[in-house]
Amino acid sequence: MLDLGEAHSLSDLLEAAHIAEQRLGGQVWFRGHAKKDWQLVPSAHRRHPVLESQFAHHFRLRAPSLATNCPGHKDYVGWLPLMQHYGLPTRLLDWTESLMVAAFFAVPSKSNTSSAALWLLAPGTLNKQSIGHVIPFLVDARVTPLVTSAFSGRINPEEQNSVAVLAPRTDRRMAAQLGNYTIHGGREPLEAHPASSQFLARVLIPVTAHDKIRADLSVSGIRLSSIFPDLSNLAMEITEIRAFGHTDDDLE
Repeated sequence: MLDLGEAHSLSDLLEAAHIAEQRLGGQVWFRGHAKKDWQLVPSAHRRHPVLESQFAHHFRLRAPSLATNCPGHKDYVGWLPLMQHYGLPTRLLDWTESLMVAAFFAVPSKSNTSSAALWLLAPGTLNKQSIGHVIPFLVDARVTPLVTSAFSGRINPEEQNSVAVLAPRTDRRMAAQLGNYTIHGGREPLEAHPASSQFLARVLIPVTAHDKIRADLSVSGIRLSSIFPDLSNLAMEITEIRAFGHTDDDLE
C-alpha cells in the first residue's frame, strides 16, 4: 500500500489523487472510510464463510414475494449487485469514480471522533495480478467463477483473488455515486496483498480537517440528496439546513 500522508482540505485530496494516478498508473477509483483502521474487506467476508451462501439463498427465496422484476433464480450476476444494493452481506466492495463522493463517505457527520481514510485503487493494475490489464463488467466470463462461488458455499483455492469490475448502473443511486465494485474470492484484506503498493494507496484525513472538507463538499454540491437521490434523504437534508441559514437564536 502506498502511503500518501494526510489531507486537510478537498484540494489536498485532489492532489493526492493526481499523485496516485502518476505512481499507480492510469485511472483510480476511490473509497471513503470514516475510520482509518477499517480494512478493505467485503461484508460477507467479515462473517463465518458458510453464512454467505445461506444469506444469498434466503434472499433469493423471499425477495420475489416483496418485489417485482427480480432476476431469475440462477441469474447470479443479477442477484449479487441487488443483494449489495439492499444491504445484504456480499463479497462485493463498493468503489466510486468520484473523489468527492468517496470523501463524503469518509467525513459523513460531526459525530466522528477519529481520523478517516480515503483509499485510492488502480483497477487495471489490480486486475493485472489475475485476469490481465482489463476492467470487465460483472457479467464477464472471467469473473463468473467468483460470482457463482458466492452462491455455492464451496471454497475453491483457485478463486481467492480480487478483481475490479464495472457495475451495472441500473438505479439512480449507483448512477449518482458513479459506483463500481471489487469482487473478492478470499477473506484477506485488499491492503494485505503482497503487491498492494502497485495498485493501492491511502490518504488519512485527521479529525481537525473534517469540518473543512464537509464544507468544501457542500459548496461543490455534494450533499445527502445528491448521493442518495430520494425524497427521504432530501427531507433529511433540508431539515439539517436549519431554516436555510438561520440559527436557533435568530428564530426565537
